[in-house]
Amino acid sequence: MRLRLIVGLMLAPAAAAIAQVGFQPTASPYREIEHGTFWELTGGRVYGGGGLLNLGPRGGTSEGLRLVLRGKNTLQFSLGLWTADTKRMQIDPADSVATRNKGLVDNRLIAAEFGVQFNVSGGKSWHGIAPFAGLGLGVVHGGSSPATDTSGYSFGTKVYFAPTVGSRLFVSQRLYLKFDVRGLVWSLSYPATYAVEPAKQPGTAGASNAVNPTGVSSRYTVTPELRIGIGIVP
Repeated sequence: MRLRLIVGLMLAPAAAAIAQVGFQPTASPYREIEHGTFWELTGGRVYGGGGLLNLGPRGGTSEGLRLVLRGKNTLQFSLGLWTADTKRMQIDPADSVATRNKGLVDNRLIAAEFGVQFNVSGGKSWHGIAPFAGLGLGVVHGGSSPATDTSGYSFGTKVYFAPTVGSRLFVSQRLYLKFDVRGLVWSLSYPATYAVEPAKQPGTAGASNAVNPTGVSSRYTVTPELRIGIGIVP
């Protein structure tokens, strides 16, 4: 009995020191994220390069609204809509090489998207910061081509996916600011007319003047987008 008492007295200081390692709850840089449902409003800019034949969406502003649902501490799900006021190059494949590019035309994009997000710090923020990585999967539709474009090209409606990285900054438990960067990955389809030699300046067997001399009918392209946003508890 006396031996147990002596050992207990010897270990007491060590136990007290161990108990003080780390942060007190009130001093910890980590804070629980109390709410799991947010409305999120975003605005950003698309930085498209047009893809293989310069026909895809170019730069433009974007806006979006989505409902965020945090199913677990680490995983988060969302449903949303977004639109982007982009432009694309109009090309006349029958014209000469020097004059077939007719300039940029409007190409508004409208999309519906489902998102899965991995919250790096789980259900907590660090000094209000909560980094994440995610993936969006959706359907996007491009605006109709102008009547002046007789080439047969149209962005159309297509499935896309969008890997994303970013962070949220919690101003309060009911409000956060957000910044992210993502890549919109979709396939651009090219009409057969782009593989035909232009009537005004046909090429030769060894030097084609066709817009699409490779004859590739489609090609995946990545369109970067930067976004900022705000999240509010409903």
